[in-house]
Amino acid sequence: MMNPAVSSPLPFARDELAQMRVRYERDGFLQIESLTTAEDISRIRSLIDPLFERFDTLGSSAVDLGGPRDPSTPPRQPEVNDTIKLAPELRKTKAYARCREIARALLGVPVGHIFDHAIYKPPHNNTATAWHQDAVYKQGPVPLRAVNFWIPLQPATIENGCMWYLPGSHLAGLQPHHVIHLRPGGETADTRGKSFAMDSVDESRAVPCPVALGGATAHDPLNAHYAGANTTDGWRRAWILHFGAFGKLRHLLHPNSVTARLRAIANR
Repeated sequence: MMNPAVSSPLPFARDELAQMRVRYERDGFLQIESLTTAEDISRIRSLIDPLFERFDTLGSSAVDLGGPRDPSTPPRQPEVNDTIKLAPELRKTKAYARCREIARALLGVPVGHIFDHAIYKPPHNNTATAWHQDAVYKQGPVPLRAVNFWIPLQPATIENGCMWYLPGSHLAGLQPHHVIHLRPGGETADTRGKSFAMDSVDESRAVPCPVALGGATAHDPLNAHYAGANTTDGWRRAWILHFGAFGKLRHLLHPNSVTARLRAIANR
């Protein structure tokens, strides 16, 4: 079933948040037409754009998701991780507050920021983001409970690479993935990360989620999703925010984490 778009004047009413939670738990994602204002998006752009202008000076925070490249060529799909650490004023944006509010309603417990990054796709780059589940990047002793928001910094269309989701795919758990490439990033040529893709995807069930300026999508870390190539003349910019149940404190104090730390100490 196609997930209906959520549209609301700011702020959301309590009953609307409750309805969003029902759809989110069923489908594993939401299409949010009115997350924030055009002025707020402009403010976010003013904080994130300069990071990409100095991409090659950011060390391990800067990664090319497009895979290995000739150092003399620009990145095909530049990503900046931990944007809030690099531009702390992002915490004061309306989008940040709204995402936290929605995540709290969807998870039903207090939430905290656990990760953020930004991905800018150049014009006509023809580099899609492979089908994957975010949980493949977050495997560890603590079960992942989070809401991941994708906030485009211009209208997101099918042509410039909006998000696509597989409704209900989060209910099947983590599926097999394979490494599609090792991507250099960081301060030395030896600093590498992995990019994953799902082994098998039924794309006939996929739902595109174009959103206007000020809109966003939200998804469960286990929901299968994809973003197409940018075939337009302009950049496709997106800021991605992850809010987790009880924030980073949950990962620090969860019994599984405590046990893992004790085992590591005992094995020294």
